[in-house]
Amino acid sequence: MATTHVDVFIVGAGPVGLLLAYQLARHGLKVHIIDGADKSHPDFPMYGRACTLHSRTLELLDQNDLLDDMLQVGVIGKQGFAYKEGHRVQGRGWNLFAKLGGQTNFDYSLNIRLKYSEDFFRQKLSELGIVVDAPAKLLDYSLHSTAGNDEPIEATYQNASGPIQTVRAKYIIGSDGGSSSVRKLADIPFLGERHVDHWVRIDGIVKSNVPEQRVGFGAVESPTHGQVLWVALDHGATRIGYALSEDLYQKYGTNMSAADAAAEARKAVAPFDLEFIEIHWHTVYGIQQHVAERFQDRERILLAGDAAHTHSSSAAQGMNTGVHDATALSWRLAGVMKGWYKPEVLSLYSDERRESSQHLIELDKLFSKLIARQIPESMKGQGDDPMVLLDKIMTQQAAFTLGLGISYPPNLLNDVQSSTLPILTVPGHRFPDTDLHKNGDPRHPVRLHQVTKHNGKFRVIVYAGIAAETRPYLQQLRTAIDKHKGRFDHAVDFLTIIAGYGRVFDEHLGIPRFGNAYWDMNHSAHALQGVVVEIGAIAVLRPDGILGYTSTLDGYDGVVRYLERLIVPREPVKQNGVNDHTGQKKDLGEFLGDNESALAHKPTVVNGVAK
Repeated sequence: MATTHVDVFIVGAGPVGLLLAYQLARHGLKVHIIDGADKSHPDFPMYGRACTLHSRTLELLDQNDLLDDMLQVGVIGKQGFAYKEGHRVQGRGWNLFAKLGGQTNFDYSLNIRLKYSEDFFRQKLSELGIVVDAPAKLLDYSLHSTAGNDEPIEATYQNASGPIQTVRAKYIIGSDGGSSSVRKLADIPFLGERHVDHWVRIDGIVKSNVPEQRVGFGAVESPTHGQVLWVALDHGATRIGYALSEDLYQKYGTNMSAADAAAEARKAVAPFDLEFIEIHWHTVYGIQQHVAERFQDRERILLAGDAAHTHSSSAAQGMNTGVHDATALSWRLAGVMKGWYKPEVLSLYSDERRESSQHLIELDKLFSKLIARQIPESMKGQGDDPMVLLDKIMTQQAAFTLGLGISYPPNLLNDVQSSTLPILTVPGHRFPDTDLHKNGDPRHPVRLHQVTKHNGKFRVIVYAGIAAETRPYLQQLRTAIDKHKGRFDHAVDFLTIIAGYGRVFDEHLGIPRFGNAYWDMNHSAHALQGVVVEIGAIAVLRPDGILGYTSTLDGYDGVVRYLERLIVPREPVKQNGVNDHTGQKKDLGEFLGDNESALAHKPTVVNGVAK
C-alpha cells in the first residue's frame, strides 16, 4: 500500500479545495488533493452551480493572481432590473452597487459558471506541479498523538487505479461539500435545518424578449414562481431560477427533467416569451441552512466551504463565502507551519469564519423566504409585499452581500482597544483600496491592493503625511524600527505612503523609506482614512487585508507589542556600523521589504567619519 507524505491533505477539489491547494503551494507547502469526481475529464458533463462572484471575492482573487483569465470569459454584472406583469419596477432588482461610492475598484460582480472557474484554478494549480487525484474516495483517517510525530494525520483513500492509498500529513482539510466525509469522520455536528422549500436552476442559450437581458442580473416577479432569477452568463448563456411551489414539487419532485424545468421557466417569466435553444444544465435542490459546530477540531482537522456551512443561493453567497474561507485559512495555516505565527492565529480561523457564516445563514433565512413570496415571522407587520421587503433587506445588507462589509470582532488579531490612533477603518474590517503613484509616473496610478498582493505577511503601512511637517516623527519611527531589525522581517513587509510628490523618496522624507514607497499626490489616500497629513499614522494590515492595529507615528512600541502576540520572533540582526551623529558603533538597519535596497540605509564612511 503506497504512502504519500505531505504537509496538508485536502479532501474535495471544488473551488475552495483548489484555492486552498493553490495558496498553500504558493507558500511552499507540499499538498495532496483528491476529489470524488474527475471534473477535468473531457467527457464529464457540463455543470453550472456557483456562477456569481462579488466585489470582495474579486479583490481576493486578484491579489492571488487568479482573476485576469476569468475576466476574459465572465460577464460583468453591474446593473439589475425587475419586471412585474411585464412592466419595469423602478428601484428594484440587483442594484447592489448603487451606494458603494468608490469603495472598491471592482464595483461589479462577475458571472462565470463554476465549471470554468474550476478549470482556471486547476490550470493554475497544475503550473505549480499539483494534479488532483480523481475520482477518489476518502475511506478513513485518524489523528495520532502529536508527541514526537510530525505527521499525525493518517488517511486512506481509493482512486480509480484500485489499490488503497495512504497519506501521512500534518493537517487534513475537508472542503468536500455539505455531506463532508472529513466532518462526519471527525464527528463534528452540523447544526441547522433542512427546509421543505425547493428551487430550480436551469442554464442554457435562450431566445427571449425580456428587456435588458444581458446587463448582468434581473428579476421577474411571478405570482406562481416567486422572484424569478435572470443571470447573464459566460459563453452567451443565461441562468433562470425559480421556486417550486408545494403543488409543483408534488408534480415533479427532485427528478424534474430538463424539459420540465424549461417549460416551468417559460411560465415563470410570463408575459415575456422564452425559448431554450440549448439546455446546458439544470438542478432541483432543497434549501439547507447548516453550520458546523466548529471549523477546527483537535488542532489538525479543518473545514472550509460547504463542508463548514451550507445555505441557499439566494444572494449568490456559496462560492463567495468559500473564497473568504480559503483566504482566511491559507495564510494562517502556512504561517503556523512555517514557524512564522503562533498557534493562536490559526485557532481564530474557526471563531471568525464561523461567526460570519452564522450571520450569513440568518440573512439567508430571510432572503429565501421572501424569494418564495413568503414573509418571515420576524418581518411580519413591516409590509404585505414580499418583493418590496426583499428589496429593502437586500439594500440594507448590500455591503455584506458584496463582501466589502464583512468584519470580525475584536480579538488577538483585531486590536481595537489598544489601537492608539482612530482612523476611519476599524480593526477587524477590510482595508479599502486607494490610488497611489510610483516615482516618476504621475499620470498612471497604481492601486494599494495591487502593490500588496497576498504573500502571507503582515503589512505595516506608514502614512508619512507631508514630510516637512512629520519629519521629527518619521526620524523617531526610523530609530524605533531599527531597534527591532530582524525580529519580524520574515513575516512583515513595510510600505510608505507620502502625501505630495517629489523626485527621490528618501531625500523627500529625510530618512530611508519604510519598505516600498508611493506618492499620494492629491492626499486622497490619507483622506480616505481620515489621516491628518501634518501628523501621519501607522496601519497594520493582516495578511488577508483586514486592518489589525493602528497607531501614531511615534507609537511604534504598540505595533511591536501587537506583532509579538502573533509572530514567532527571530533573533535580532547585529550589524557593525558607525553612527553618523556620534561616531559610535551601533546596529543599523530596518525592516526591508522584498524590493528595498539595504544600501539606502547605510551611511558612507570616509576616513572613519560617517557622511
